[in-house]
Amino acid sequence: MTRDQVPARRPGPSRRAIQCLHFLLSSSYGGGALAPEHRADLRASGLTDETVRLHRLRSVPPNMISQLLGFDPPVRSAMLIPFPDLRGGFLGHVRLKVFPSFQSRRGHTVKYLQPRGSGVRLFFALATLEGVLAGAAPLWVVEGEKKALAVSQLGLPAVGFSGIEGWHLTSSRQLIPDFDCLPIRRRIFELVPDGDWRTNPAVERGVGRFAEALEARGARVRLVVLPSGVTA
Repeated sequence: MTRDQVPARRPGPSRRAIQCLHFLLSSSYGGGALAPEHRADLRASGLTDETVRLHRLRSVPPNMISQLLGFDPPVRSAMLIPFPDLRGGFLGHVRLKVFPSFQSRRGHTVKYLQPRGSGVRLFFALATLEGVLAGAAPLWVVEGEKKALAVSQLGLPAVGFSGIEGWHLTSSRQLIPDFDCLPIRRRIFELVPDGDWRTNPAVERGVGRFAEALEARGARVRLVVLPSGVTA
């Protein structure tokens, strides 16, 4: 599979959000500024300065958080996680890690936010991108963008998915179109969910459905068990 064979672009955030995104990813924005709290978070995830620069992980000015999301979240600050575009540059897909995390109305801990209705995309780690797209080596499919980057730093082809249901569209159990870019048939997929899948029945079901969807496309799925409590 080549970069010219990637799926077509899909509708994304508002025009204002795209303008903010372009500014944040440009050289005009403080050389990729990171707040101390955000830099400490990335270091705790094991990410090197080189990885942070390559993926343009950066802090969002407070007045831009609501512009990117289209709503006002109850957070103090946010860090942008840009999604690489296989054609070059980055997608118009907005995803933020928020500080502090908070409880949703349903009692779930919220660590990441994106515009409502913006859907899900695969996160491609750039350091091992050629191996992801063209290699026959096992592909590491990792829950969480930062953990996918940490795996790629080991030289392993890696992609990230956003949450245990971040591999399919609503009301579907089919893999999202981003998987069409990957050689899947007869390839080993090292599936790496968060460590809580063994204690959370809903997450365990999501892991099983994901593995079944990959196997239906001819993949050989191996489940990688992280220590309990390891999350994105």
